[in-house]
Amino acid sequence: MRPYSILCIFVTLLATAVAGCGQRTSDPAAESVGADISIERYREDVAVLSSDEFGGRAPSSEGERKTVQYLIDEFKKAGAIGGNDGEFTQAVPLVAITATEVSPLRIESGQGAIELEPGRQTVTWTKQVVESVSVDASPMVFVGYGIVAPEYDWNDYEGVDVAGKTVVMLVNDPGFATGDDDLFTGRRMTYYGRWTYKFEEAARQGATGAILVHETEAAGYPWLVVAGGWTGPQFDLERENGNADRAVFEGWVSRSSASEIFNAAGMDFAASAEAATQRGFTAREMGTTATVSISNSLERSNSQNVVALLPGDQAPDEYVAFSAHWDHLGVVDNGNEDGVFNGAVDNATGTAALLELARVMGASEHRRSLLFVVVTAEESGL
Repeated sequence: MRPYSILCIFVTLLATAVAGCGQRTSDPAAESVGADISIERYREDVAVLSSDEFGGRAPSSEGERKTVQYLIDEFKKAGAIGGNDGEFTQAVPLVAITATEVSPLRIESGQGAIELEPGRQTVTWTKQVVESVSVDASPMVFVGYGIVAPEYDWNDYEGVDVAGKTVVMLVNDPGFATGDDDLFTGRRMTYYGRWTYKFEEAARQGATGAILVHETEAAGYPWLVVAGGWTGPQFDLERENGNADRAVFEGWVSRSSASEIFNAAGMDFAASAEAATQRGFTAREMGTTATVSISNSLERSNSQNVVALLPGDQAPDEYVAFSAHWDHLGVVDNGNEDGVFNGAVDNATGTAALLELARVMGASEHRRSLLFVVVTAEESGL
């Protein structure tokens, strides 16, 4: 997620909440809590949730168990009750797809072949719940930002058939690159700019493969996050079709590797990226092919959302919902001594904000019921 607005939202919500609340008079301690937002408590929650002891808060791990128990304990202290038919947890059936063997991503053109090294130059995976996939010489198409957005009068797939092909896409929105506030929403990413949308849209268009070009500023995180976050167990919901409607493979390539691929295609990456920001952009066959194979191990488990409820004083059947995700990337073998992805900003900050909001509102009168939903597996795109 993009975490930088969390603190602003937190302060705004709490200021609004306190301004609109009357203080209970039956409990002097509660009156004190209700009157003050405690930044100290907030910081303590962030520190606890992002500590090494919580192991990066991966779903279906010991870190999840500790995280869920901590949240339940703190919500109870705030006066909340279980919000899922009286329970504090809601089971989320997941399947973990772990790529155990990934071949180099082989790009062939009339000039020869390029093999991109997994982890260093590319990260590839499959969302299909199968033990192995392979793609052999899939024709590649540059589809700009890979967006179909009628409300912005934008269709990067217009006039091109990508069925059975591998699409190459840019991350974020066209407005981010140009800074033009009239193009999408300028530098503020819309949902169309997220990697989740782009892979889903590629699948809807019938693509066999979907590749995103990583650029640190546009993505909002460095290549280290790609290499760590998209290796190891990749969680998805357990679905009846086993994700058969997804592309056979998805992945990222580094910016420098993208330049190699475009050069092999006789295209200039910078010029192609610039063209993709213009209305009327036309997708382009690259004259290159992609080959990759992936072997997986599969493991099914139940993860947990945490759901807490503060019943309303006057309209308990009307609800205001607040949400954040508790999960992060867990522990990843990245060759360094410390492989814990602690996730302080993403998203211990948002989770801690919900706890502090519950404490303040739990000690104050509130007309409607307040529902706090802290969800799992956001880092996997759910």
